[in-house]
Amino acid sequence: MTGPKVDIGRDLVAFVAAQSSYKVADAAGESYPETADAIRVIGASAGGTIAYNPREDKFGTATAVPGIQQKRTAEGSLEGYVMPSGTRTTAPDIDELLTTSGWTKVDRSGTTTTVSGGSSTAQKVTLASSSGFVIGDAVIVETTATSEIYEMRRVTAIDTGGTNISVEPPLTFSPAASANVKGAIAYKPNDTRDTSEDALCAWIMNNNSADRLGGWTPGSNSITMGGEDAARISVSGTARRHDRLFQTELASPLSTGGTTGVSITVNDALASSGDLLNTYWTLDDASAGGSTTPENLKLTAISGTTWTVTRRALSSSDPGTTWPAGTTLTPYRPTGTYAGDPVPATSGSIVFAAYGGATAIELEASATTLDCGFGLTYREDIMGDAYKVGGYVMSPREVTATLSGWTLYENNMKAAMKAFDVTSIAGSTSQQITVATVCGQYEGFMFGWCAPRLRVTDVSLDRGAEEVALDLTGRCEGTSSGADEVILMFG
Repeated sequence: MTGPKVDIGRDLVAFVAAQSSYKVADAAGESYPETADAIRVIGASAGGTIAYNPREDKFGTATAVPGIQQKRTAEGSLEGYVMPSGTRTTAPDIDELLTTSGWTKVDRSGTTTTVSGGSSTAQKVTLASSSGFVIGDAVIVETTATSEIYEMRRVTAIDTGGTNISVEPPLTFSPAASANVKGAIAYKPNDTRDTSEDALCAWIMNNNSADRLGGWTPGSNSITMGGEDAARISVSGTARRHDRLFQTELASPLSTGGTTGVSITVNDALASSGDLLNTYWTLDDASAGGSTTPENLKLTAISGTTWTVTRRALSSSDPGTTWPAGTTLTPYRPTGTYAGDPVPATSGSIVFAAYGGATAIELEASATTLDCGFGLTYREDIMGDAYKVGGYVMSPREVTATLSGWTLYENNMKAAMKAFDVTSIAGSTSQQITVATVCGQYEGFMFGWCAPRLRVTDVSLDRGAEEVALDLTGRCEGTSSGADEVILMFG
């Protein structure tokens, strides 16, 4: 006797892939998930609605009457740890999630050099050779030669010969001769996000069911770091469509023979919602205690309980046996591949300086939150389209950060006061600090973000605590280079 066919929470997996267009196509990653697109998640959600507007004509009754069907809407979210790959030159598993949801990757990980002589300062690093770095790159700098302990920063200036780089905020040390300086992988906001290029297909799957978000365009990224937890990222936004696939069973045996245009009968007329055409399914008798090699099918047509399928899909082998009635049909789910581990806050640091300042101060902070609102304006209610959203255009971004700590004068309170100092920046007065928040200190296992110009807008004091707590909240603003109000860094 088998138990109830229920979805198990611990069996949650997610796959995220860039779509070939805003609409779901019959293509890898869109009609089925792929192994390489797997990402580990803590939680995920996906859903859609079909609204019905009440009719306004009169029926002579107070009873609710049939409504008028409206367009389909959809949205989804993912939350997981931010996990560097473990190799500085390899992008994290969430690379495609980032590059298709508002970020542009700048990979300088192939660039390595060392510190020359003893003339370097915390703000300016003298290099042994022309580096190839450009302004805005992320770099890791070894604290001392052979220490293998690094700090990660953003490059803010380079001399003509490329042998001197300035970083922000300044390092907490002056680099010693022969210490390593290595490029990292950075992600900066994308100013050219486009409907036809930047849409995701997300598969959120458990053991018996799958949600597919097509044309998913996340407009919100939130990153938290600190406390007793590792860095986390949550991504959410609107999708064009949502399809849900549920496990079903063969209602009659499936004999061997034939590959394309094969008819099968399932137990449910439609055990799923949405458009199932060109989706992939797995025949497997494991739930009944069998041991037959699974077979993958591609669904090409539906008529009631009759499905037309292509057998031996995705290179699966027809086992050469008859599949009996009752054999389980489950949405196809490959075994994902993953890299990296969460980076705990035990080796983290938060460093700030007055904008353009040469002295770094370490904040004694318990946690940070970075909220990236990547504004999107959706193209809606297109005639002849069953889906509410038909595309989007970019609208202004809004990126904010909160640094949480205590009222320590020499660091936290000084940061707050520095932020409210009036200084001249590019001919205008402003109150800004440069902040870098980093978890990890070993090559391949570092993640952080840098805000070149954080304009602190609020200093909040919690006077109810034993030690008065402090929150610095501000708006991340870009430099004259543009699209650099914040950068994510993997080193």
